[in-house]
Amino acid sequence: MVNITMKTKALLVPFFVAFALLLVSFVSAGNLATDVETRFNDVSLGAGVTMAGMVGDNVPVKVTFEATQDMSDVKVNVRIEGHRDDVEASTSRFNIIDGITYTKLLSLEMPSDLDDLDKEFTLYVEIVSADDRTEKEYSVRIQRESYELDVLSVDYNSQVSAGDVLPVVVVVKNTGYERADDNYVVVSIPALGVSSRGYAGDLIPTEDCDDDCDEEDSVLKTVYLQIPANAVAGVYDLEIKVSNSDSSTVVRKLINVDADASTMVLATVKTQDMKAGETKTYDLVVVNSGEDVKVFNIQAVSSSALTVSVPSVVTVGPKSSATIPVSVTASKDAEVGTYTFSVDVDGEQVVLGANVTGGSVSASVVALTVILVIVFVVLLVVLIVLLTRKESPIEEVETSYY
Repeated sequence: MVNITMKTKALLVPFFVAFALLLVSFVSAGNLATDVETRFNDVSLGAGVTMAGMVGDNVPVKVTFEATQDMSDVKVNVRIEGHRDDVEASTSRFNIIDGITYTKLLSLEMPSDLDDLDKEFTLYVEIVSADDRTEKEYSVRIQRESYELDVLSVDYNSQVSAGDVLPVVVVVKNTGYERADDNYVVVSIPALGVSSRGYAGDLIPTEDCDDDCDEEDSVLKTVYLQIPANAVAGVYDLEIKVSNSDSSTVVRKLINVDADASTMVLATVKTQDMKAGETKTYDLVVVNSGEDVKVFNIQAVSSSALTVSVPSVVTVGPKSSATIPVSVTASKDAEVGTYTFSVDVDGEQVVLGANVTGGSVSASVVALTVILVIVFVVLLVVLIVLLTRKESPIEEVETSYY
C-alpha cells in the first residue's frame, strides 16, 4: 500500500510542476507594463475617445508606460488590422527596469486608399518580450482627404523615336471625400519642352451613390504626345499630372527616346531661275518609313527679297510620303542675283535657292510694244500692196496733120 502511494506521488510531481509553471505564466502574463498611455497624432486615446486619421498620412504614435519588471529585448508594436495592406510599425529592441517610465515614438503610415469615405479600425498597441506581453486596444477612424485624385496606372511605350506620336493611357480615380469636377490630364516631357492635355470630365467620390449614379469614380484617358523630330537620343522624365481647381497629383515615369532614322526630307529641285515679280513652285518630299503616323510642323525662313509660302502642318502615314508645295515669289524690286531660303520640317532644314535673272516688265511697256508691233504690221501690209500693184499702160495720142 505504501509502495502504491509513493508511486502515485512520484507520478503526480511532474503534473504539479507543470501546473505551477503554467500558474506563474498566467500570473505574469500582461504584467510587463502598467499605466500605458497612447497618443495618436498628439491626442491621448482612452475610453470613448476615437481619433481620426487621414488616408496616406504618416501619423506619430507616442506610447508611454511604466515597467513592472526587469526585462531585456522588449519591443513596442503598433498596428491597424482590417485593411488589405499591412499597417504596422515597431521599435528596435531595448531593456526595461522595474519601476521606470519609458516613452517610445513611432510613425504609423495610414492606408494609401479607402473604398469607403471613412471607416473605423482597431489600433493595437503591444509591449512585448520573448516571455511576456501587455496589449491595449483603441478605436481610430480613417477618412479620405476632401479633394484627392490618384493615378492608378500609366500605360505607354517606353521606347520611342524622335518624331513619333506617343499615346499615353492614364487611369484616374477620385480618392477624395468630395466630388471632383472638370479634371484634366497633362502629359509632358519638360526637358524637350513638349506637352499635351486631355479633358477627363467629372468624377464622383465612390461607385455606390444615391445621386448621379450614372457617373463614375474613375476614368481612362488617352493623351497623344508629339516627340520632336530633332530630339536628342536619351532617357527623359515623362510627367503625368492630373488636376482640377481643388487638387493636383503628379506622377513621373522614364522614357527612352532614340534618334529619328525613319524620316527623310528631299527636294526635287533646289534652285530655279526667275524674274523679279515672278512666282515659282518648289516641291519637297517628306518620307516616313516608320510604323506610326507622324505629324510634321513646317516653317520657312527667307530674306526680304523673297516671299515663301508653305503649309504649316502635314500628316504622313506609316511607310508613306507626302509632297509639300513651296511657293516662292521674288519681289518686284529684287536685284539680279542669287537668293537662298530655308524650309524647316520639324527641325530638319532644307536650303533652297532662287536666281533672279532680270527685272520685271511693266504693263505700260507691254502695251507700247504691242502697239508698235501692230503699226509695223500695218505698214508692212501697205508696202506689200504697193509693190504688187501693176502699172497702167500709157495711151498713145494720135496726131493729125492737115
